[in-house]
Amino acid sequence: MQVVINSVRAFFSPAILGMVTKVYVPVLFPLTFLIALLADALDDALGFGDGFLPAPANYGVAAVSFVLGAALWLVTYEQLTRMGEGSPSPTAGRTQKLVVRGIYAYSRNPSLFGKTLGVLAVGFATNSLSFCAILVPLLLIGSLIEKVVRQEPQLVEIFGADYERYRREVPLFIPWTLFLGRKPWASRD
Repeated sequence: MQVVINSVRAFFSPAILGMVTKVYVPVLFPLTFLIALLADALDDALGFGDGFLPAPANYGVAAVSFVLGAALWLVTYEQLTRMGEGSPSPTAGRTQKLVVRGIYAYSRNPSLFGKTLGVLAVGFATNSLSFCAILVPLLLIGSLIEKVVRQEPQLVEIFGADYERYRREVPLFIPWTLFLGRKPWASRD
């Protein structure tokens, strides 16, 4: 229950509200719906026009995907905001401390799981196979490349050897250590 309270409190913090109003609302939300229009045209061109989920179950799947995605995104950003003492976004101010505990001990970019589920919700609601199986994976790959090419050099510049060591030990996205039975990075001595 405490994680829910902390997450709701974090959402209304200036760090996260600032990021949502500066990045998500004016850029990411409209871009998602433009991609949905592209997916609709792609579905028609590829013969996927009938959808891939039975209606109206696609709306239920979309709702579950959105709620899970939003919850996971908020939990990751709550941890980043609280432990990092700043904003998850450089656009809205950045974290002041390197976060290597909590969910960040398993993945350097855990918020992408929540964001991906949230975006997939649009694909499920529109019942678009192209959106879910072609465009979202391409967006995820592009986002991961952006993290490695643009963000990680900035983090090395800010946090130095601590970030370089963290980067060597913690997976970029998929928390392989969970499947390999290894301790999370932050609990190693």
